[in-house]
Parts: sequence; structure tokens; C-alpha cells
Amino acid sequence: MSENHQPPGLSSGADLPETPHDLPVDRARIDALLERVRNGEKVTLLDEFLAAVDWRSSFTTDDGGSLDVESIARLIAYYREKFSDIGPVYLAELMSTEFMTEQRARGDIVFSRQLLDIGRTQPELWKEIRLFFRRKEFATAMLVRANRERPDTT
Repeated sequence: MSENHQPPGLSSGADLPETPHDLPVDRARIDALLERVRNGEKVTLLDEFLAAVDWRSSFTTDDGGSLDVESIARLIAYYREKFSDIGPVYLAELMSTEFMTEQRARGDIVFSRQLLDIGRTQPELWKEIRLFFRRKEFATAMLVRANRERPDTT
């Protein structure tokens, strides 16, 4: 990694995103993942999350060019190491939120007029609600990570 802890030759226009929440996700990929899981496929959530990130929408090369496959592979490796201690519950919560957002965008889930009005007329309240659930997801992940398995007493 370079001195600023970024993969060499890449630029995000600023510091690299620090948390999974900060990375842009292709929600259609999350939707496809949920379909695969429904069909019984077992997955590694961190790998699936990283595969769902839309790397080209937020990152460029240092000279402003589009990322090639090798550059994306370096970013994936960087974030796989960076997020290696994030547990599956946190990632599942994050991806389920993205899934629900995609369901909403497609019209599969319909919000009441009152709920929609909060987003339109009270954007700060809407932001507060979203922040609450992000913090909840993070707290869930911290608790799961801190959990110790009970010793087998048999």
C-alpha cells in the first residue's frame, strides 16, 4: 500500500472510504445474491459484498482514467484485508438494507404517503431515521464480533 494506505495508482478523489457503508453498491447484484441464497447457495458474505461494489463509479486511476480489471482486483484485495474482521451479521444487515432499497426502487415495496412525506418535507428527520438504523447495524456487528462461543460442557 502507498503511504496514505491506498492501493498504488488509484484515486477516489479524496481519502478512500473507511467503512462498508461508504462504498457504492450495485443493488442489482445484491438482489441477484439474495436469489442465489434463496436457492440454497452458500456464500462468503465479505466476498459477495466486495463483488457487489460498483468500483468504477467512485474510483479512477491517478490520471483520471477508468479502472482496469487489475486495479479493481487491487481494490478488492485492499478492502478484503481492511474489512477482514467485520462479521457476517454486519455484512448481512448492510446487504439486506441494500436489498430492501432495491425492492423499494422497483416498486415491490410501497411506502405510505405519510412515510414518503417525511422524506420530502423533513429531510433531517429522514436522515436521523437512516442514521439510527446504520448505527443499529454497526452495534449488531460489534456485539456479534465480541461474542464468545460457550465451551462445550459435554
